[in-house]
Amino acid sequence: MWTYRNEPASINSVAQESRVTFNKNSSKVPFSEKTFQTAAHSPVTTIGKASFAQRVVRPKKQFGIFTLRGALLYLTGMLLGALWQPGTDNWLWKYAQNYVDLQIARHMGHQLAQIFCAQFLALLTQLILAALAGFCVFGIALLPALILLKGIGTGFFTACLYLEYGLAQGAGIEFLLFFFPQLLGLFLLLSQSTAAWRLSRELLAVCIHNRGTRPLTESKRVLSRLLLCCCTALLPAILSCVCSFLFAGLFLA
Repeated sequence: MWTYRNEPASINSVAQESRVTFNKNSSKVPFSEKTFQTAAHSPVTTIGKASFAQRVVRPKKQFGIFTLRGALLYLTGMLLGALWQPGTDNWLWKYAQNYVDLQIARHMGHQLAQIFCAQFLALLTQLILAALAGFCVFGIALLPALILLKGIGTGFFTACLYLEYGLAQGAGIEFLLFFFPQLLGLFLLLSQSTAAWRLSRELLAVCIHNRGTRPLTESKRVLSRLLLCCCTALLPAILSCVCSFLFAGLFLA
């Protein structure tokens, strides 16, 4: 009867002795072994690796959306520039007329070196401005404004060309001498602006929500895209010279 009544007490005493022994032994265990024991009993969680579609499709989708919006902004700017009619005594109108006359004189005179330098330096300046806007948090607004201004300038130039040379001859000059270099330059500007817009968005997310994840990666992408676009900017300049050499003689009469 004594053994039966005191059996729980004996069990408790054994448990207390084991705890004391464990505490004495655990104080001698090194910290690294404790950490290993804790980690060994912790649950293991695996993070799945992102698939190729998850890593690639989203940037392509963003590139397509921004390119489409940029093209619409450019067309809107062309429409606004074509419809804008400043006064004939305005300095901007006089500057546009002198610019049109200078461009036509270069093409009619086959001044290929000046045509090449003017086309290349103008596009190079636009690409550098787009890249610099990407390193600013306000680049989200500056980059669409840059594309819109480019469209306004192109539309205003085309309108001045039509007013000076008539609709038929002006359309021929625009299509044969200026259209294809302008189209290729627009593609390069949209490509550079897309990479810059991503970087500006990441910087804005870091400043506001502190959750930007890829500013360093996007900055490297902007610089590599700038190098590629600057090298490719030689093609519109060369194409402008080729168009001038082949088609400028059609409008000499």
